[in-house]
Amino acid sequence: MPYALRHAETGTLLAGWQRNGYKLDYYGIVQWDDEPVAEAVAEALAQAGVPPEDEAGNPEAWEAVRLTEHEAKMANVKLRNDAGRVVHYRDGALGVGAARDH
Repeated sequence: MPYALRHAETGTLLAGWQRNGYKLDYYGIVQWDDEPVAEAVAEALAQAGVPPEDEAGNPEAWEAVRLTEHEAKMANVKLRNDAGRVVHYRDGALGVGAARDH
């Protein structure tokens, strides 16, 4: 089961542009096989374009959450490869919204 980063206040899952095994770019949630360490969290925030001076740029504002494979896949489906969308994980359920709403 993969780990993802969840913003503690909003429930938003960290997402960004990535490259899959076929070398195709896609917009999806950032995932790890093992619980990410603080350095990996800071690097993921930077790669996702979250500036350190932004409130959400503080690595301590994020928590590692374990998702099932199905939840991780559904989160990416809900993003629809669109950087203007966000997926949140609240009370064990996935939801979606526009990036400006979160």
